[in-house]
Amino acid sequence: MCMKAMDLAHYVVDKCSRDNKPVSNLQLQKILYFLQYIYCRTSNGHLIFRETFEAWPYGPVLRKAYREYSGYGGRPINKTYDDVTLPPSNIKDFVDAGIEMLREKAPWDLVKISHAPGSPWDAVYDNRRGFARTIPNELVVKAATAKVHNG
Repeated sequence: MCMKAMDLAHYVVDKCSRDNKPVSNLQLQKILYFLQYIYCRTSNGHLIFRETFEAWPYGPVLRKAYREYSGYGGRPINKTYDDVTLPPSNIKDFVDAGIEMLREKAPWDLVKISHAPGSPWDAVYDNRRGFARTIPNELVVKAATAKVHNG
């Protein structure tokens, strides 16, 4: 069961604000990306939302979320919603735990991970040639579900 990416973005912002741990726009983008990626890895290729990320200089970006929160710059987004859409009950615990873990990570550490050689972002961004191009969900699924082989 998928939710809308902006519903998840609002939920992340709301939860972090209510927990007195507001996140920046950069942190929000990384949280959304890694929730999608990790859920895909743990659910055998299922997505939380169908919207796609774009390859921007600091990693994968959901343009609509970026636009909504860009006015905050690098400041914490301290905003709550009266009508926030909750994640479906079968993934709410996963989403909450992911948010709580990822918001404690330094945003630049998450940028570094999203920039790993061979990552979906790296494949599309291609040394700026792919700036703002769509990172296909199929690429995220393939990377997230790839088997890791150690020598």
